[in-house]
Amino acid sequence: MRLIKTTLTFLLFSLSVNTFAQKPTDVLVTINDSIYNVADFERLYTKNLDIIADESQKEIGNYFNLYKIYKLRLQNAYHLEIDKLPAVRQELKSYRAELAEKYFINEKELDRLLNEALERSDFEIKASHILVAVDELAQPADTLKAYNKALEIRSKLLNGMSFEDAALKFSDDLSAKNNKGNLGYFSVFKMVYPFESGAYTTKIGEISLPVRSNFGYHLIKVYNKRATPKVKNIAHILVEAKNMNDVEAKKKINEIYKRLEVGDTFYDVAFHFSEDTYTRDKGGDLGVYNEGSLNIEGISDIVYNLNFKGAYSKPFFSQYGWHIVSVTNIKDRPTKEELKENFLRKIKSDSRSKILEKNLIHHLKEQYHFKTNHENIVKTIKLLNREELLNDPKVESNLETEMVLATYANKKITAKNILEHIYSSANQYAFVKTDELLIEKAFDVYSLRKLKEEYNNNLEVNFPDFAHHLNEYKEGLILFNFLEEKIWNESAKDTLALKNYFDEHQSNYLQPAYFIGEVYVFAKKSDAKAYNKLLNIKYPIKEVDFPMVYKYQGRFLLDDKRLPKNLDIKTLGQKAIKHNNNYYVFYIRDRKETVQPTYEEVKSKVLSDYQNKFEQQYNNELLKNAKINVNENVLNQLKAKYNKKTLN
Repeated sequence: MRLIKTTLTFLLFSLSVNTFAQKPTDVLVTINDSIYNVADFERLYTKNLDIIADESQKEIGNYFNLYKIYKLRLQNAYHLEIDKLPAVRQELKSYRAELAEKYFINEKELDRLLNEALERSDFEIKASHILVAVDELAQPADTLKAYNKALEIRSKLLNGMSFEDAALKFSDDLSAKNNKGNLGYFSVFKMVYPFESGAYTTKIGEISLPVRSNFGYHLIKVYNKRATPKVKNIAHILVEAKNMNDVEAKKKINEIYKRLEVGDTFYDVAFHFSEDTYTRDKGGDLGVYNEGSLNIEGISDIVYNLNFKGAYSKPFFSQYGWHIVSVTNIKDRPTKEELKENFLRKIKSDSRSKILEKNLIHHLKEQYHFKTNHENIVKTIKLLNREELLNDPKVESNLETEMVLATYANKKITAKNILEHIYSSANQYAFVKTDELLIEKAFDVYSLRKLKEEYNNNLEVNFPDFAHHLNEYKEGLILFNFLEEKIWNESAKDTLALKNYFDEHQSNYLQPAYFIGEVYVFAKKSDAKAYNKLLNIKYPIKEVDFPMVYKYQGRFLLDDKRLPKNLDIKTLGQKAIKHNNNYYVFYIRDRKETVQPTYEEVKSKVLSDYQNKFEQQYNNELLKNAKINVNENVLNQLKAKYNKKTLN
């Protein structure tokens, strides 16, 4: 009996494992006779997961509904031949050319740059610089002049001139007037590659030799090198002040700090006391901190030294006033393996790509087994008709002109190819001094062109990710043109429907009531009533005589989370209002009741809302008329695979 139960358990376990082992090629859904597999769905889902704003749409079932609508729209767009429109074809051609450029790289050099970037990502550099500007395509004499000027400045620095003074006096970087050349901390990919390399290879306390970038020559002084910190979410409390000597502001920030010291949560203190209206309602939340992303003087070192969740700083002063910063969440930096894909994309698109381009010809010759017949190249020199160069002479086919100069990928380059290339591009070669140099240059140019053509024509085959990116862009382009033409423009033309929509939904466009003034919060009803009475008779009041829990001032909407609910704008200020065991007193300086705007005043918002409705109706019509067969077993496997991840 035990053997039977064990066998049964094993069979059930095996069935469970097989159930969750769906393959990329498994059919997920058939829509109007078009088949879509697991790989297609997963590719779109995982790519869009991080940019989906609505958390509910990350649930596989909800996303699958969006996926069906997406495919139905696309089918409709192809049926209407949107993909054949000249404008769509031209834009897709341009995008393919742009996308293809990033694939013309040497893999060995790419690996070297990747490993270098990964190593540098472990550290941040604090540095200053002085720029001697010179154009990237400047004449050699101008380039040398700029280089020598940079050397002269460096000599002054080595002889005792302060870097800050030199930056103010000599730097062509306009920001030096404000920062005196100080760039703060930065890590890999934050600066152009030559500058980054100069900074990472200069020792702490030293000044680099002139470093050439596309901006000119840089002198770089490195002040510090520190380990790259963990990823931190931060929040802050702000008390505005014009200078450090603002007594009231300093007193207020110290009182706020005392609340934190006695155990009040940072969220609550920020919610009630921070003067940053943009973050106050979120407990001061500033999101993920990235070095240099916040223009708050002094914040870099302070955040760096807060190394556990819940840690908060002492009050510090910036150009905005007094701050207290707290770490609300902290997690380890991505591993090198996790960084690789992102770094590869950056390498292909930043200034490192120029290094990759220099190695292109060598890389392609290796890949396509390029072989040159130097003897035949020399023979081709005698076939060149230099006198008729500008008259585009015809090249006849014969034994001499068909001789092979090079082979690659089972193809060949002949003397005829090179001669025709020269004659069709005569202006490019007319001023080359000798026939030997002309043939050599033309052979190199033509060979590179043919190798690049071969490589380019096979990108979709050799690089599945290239094919996916191109197809995604094509589908997006087709859908955008379809939606613009058939939905957005169509709905915008129907002025009567727009006006009717506004009439039916006027309440959606009400301008909310608000008041301007002060709100005083008391723990005792008697204090609140007395304070409210004194306010109403305009009696001069000393706030210190009344123990308040909180005080707010400014412009308030009635749905402000700090205020009691269901306030009446008309009667506000007449009496104290009880809320959450506290008593609220309002001093109103100005108030505006809810206003119903005219159609013309909110026309753009009405159009947007109506287009959303029009689009939803269109989606429903597509679903209603479509033939959709879902493989529920595969869909359930995907739900089991992903929904648990998104919940975590």
